[in-house]
Amino acid sequence: MITTSRLRVMLGSFAAALSLSSCSSPEALAPTGSIADLIAFVSARDGTVQATLQPGAQPSGTAGPTVTVAGISSAVNGGSTQASLDGTGTFQRVVIGIEGVEGYYDLVLPSGTTLEDVVLGLSPSLGARQLRMRYAVEGPDGLGPFASQTVRIIRVGTGDVQVNISWSGASDVDLYVTDPSNETVYYGNRDAASGGGLDLDSNAACVIDGKNAENIVWPANQAPRGTYRVVVRYFDDCGVARSDWVVTVLAKGQAPQTFTGSFIGPTLSNVPADLGTFTF
Repeated sequence: MITTSRLRVMLGSFAAALSLSSCSSPEALAPTGSIADLIAFVSARDGTVQATLQPGAQPSGTAGPTVTVAGISSAVNGGSTQASLDGTGTFQRVVIGIEGVEGYYDLVLPSGTTLEDVVLGLSPSLGARQLRMRYAVEGPDGLGPFASQTVRIIRVGTGDVQVNISWSGASDVDLYVTDPSNETVYYGNRDAASGGGLDLDSNAACVIDGKNAENIVWPANQAPRGTYRVVVRYFDDCGVARSDWVVTVLAKGQAPQTFTGSFIGPTLSNVPADLGTFTF
């Protein structure tokens, strides 16, 4: 397992089969079906609190706190996004749904708060689309109204090993994955002899494309067995004050792992984030 204090091992598993696919155009907003087909897990408190999947219609209310949603608004299939929730009052429960989709996630926190970061893991089978996420928080007076955030899903390749990153802010964040033969896949070496490759590189040299995500993948039956290392570097802040990021590691047969962090201020004031190693 990856050895870092930021490691958050998710207890849910992705049900969809992993398959290599290229980027495609977004599908229509508000897809139908079950939320479990789109969101594989929801967690908070550095991964120590897991949400429970609930069937049926999303609950509604108006008496509780209102909530403002910010955070990462684009991600890849098989990756994760992070929502920062700011309530007008104390809350201890978060309801997470998707517009037009049955079911919801119920996240109960161990203590009350007015601020919480929630990580959502996306199914590897998701196609390019936009999801209208809905969040409501519950305080002593009940559940408050829903607030919405649109998350853009960018379709990338999946396989036996997939590592990706999504971030906020129009900056250039780079992902590095070193394979068991000690070859590193990154923007300067997109294809490894072992079969791995970088199939999405965003905002390169501050040419902002708005995707804010990168993906490195070893396709099915091509990932070598052994130890992999993951590093995140802040190539250029591109003039933004802060970039929050979430990294997701998927290795076939293992639970997903996520890491979160932030780059704050100028590029040179941030050291690379070495997330440690994992074994496939």
